[in-house]
Amino acid sequence: MHLRVLALLFGAALLVAGGDPFEAPPELQAFTRLHTLNHPGISGKAGALVKAFFVPTAEGGLGITYDNSYTRTPQEVWRDRKANCLSLTALYVAACKSIGLEARYGESLRVSRWRRMGSTIRYERHVVAVIPVGTGQELVADFLPEIRRDSQLIMTLEPKRVRALFYSNRAVEMLAESRNDEALISAHLSIESDPKLGVGWNILGVVQRDQGLEAEAEKSFLQAMEADPRDGAPCGNMENLLKSQGRNAEAQVYRDRGLEVRKRDPFFNAFLAEEALVDSHWEEAEKRIRQAIRLLPQEPDFYLIQARISLAQGNRKEAIKALEKARKWAMPDMQPRFDAKLALLKGDKTN
Repeated sequence: MHLRVLALLFGAALLVAGGDPFEAPPELQAFTRLHTLNHPGISGKAGALVKAFFVPTAEGGLGITYDNSYTRTPQEVWRDRKANCLSLTALYVAACKSIGLEARYGESLRVSRWRRMGSTIRYERHVVAVIPVGTGQELVADFLPEIRRDSQLIMTLEPKRVRALFYSNRAVEMLAESRNDEALISAHLSIESDPKLGVGWNILGVVQRDQGLEAEAEKSFLQAMEADPRDGAPCGNMENLLKSQGRNAEAQVYRDRGLEVRKRDPFFNAFLAEEALVDSHWEEAEKRIRQAIRLLPQEPDFYLIQARISLAQGNRKEAIKALEKARKWAMPDMQPRFDAKLALLKGDKTN
């Protein structure tokens, strides 16, 4: 089975062809007014609205819980009370606009994750809402659990790009359920929303290859690379496709290109470190996690991986050092998690 490399933004496949997937629920404006009416200023209203999204329904809120299994429209979030970061951000932006608050989409460039799911490697990125509150000042409404809010670098996203990401998410989710015909439709909707976004082209190529349309898949991967030369995912897919056809010299070109692109991605290096750890390739694991830390030294999860690598080799002293660094860079509400791990490693019987 060939290995597929997909791009997914942090993530019943209802397609919203011909319409706006981010159309607001009819009840949203009244809910938003109710929960922001007594809060003065932009900051007060924006904060009250975030809180109202998570307050239990018995107390008048929406009681939304985080769920990355399926990318919902705002209307589906309202119905299900579940959402991932893209879905929840779309609902929040719609809510802000319903009461005249300016809100736009953004991507948090320092938050991403590579992970393996069966024969697929997913690249998950992160969407937030950005609300201007004055000259050069912004509020960031961020709905990803356990994120480091003090290390964000936000890039503004146009609405058409967010719609394209929504449809690309849907395509990935349908593909995982072997609903290839629907995945194909959603991939095309992603491209129609924003032809200059490489994600849609890459996923279209994956779906086409699964359907045996290898020539078409090759063209889609090339289009994805042209749209976004910094994305290593289509390079990996092209490499695998060419290898399966015996075109090894051409495949090597795309392998080298993909490695060159991804070596500067700290999260990809962390992913490779975990892969090597699982396979007991200690030297490779240590090399990769050191590179991840060099690229992004304030990410606590990288030091946690480093501690796991040290423990797997029986080096408790180095594991303790890594955990102490993880605790240093963790947000305050996450530090007790590392305190408990450190106490266990140090043999502190009082914890």
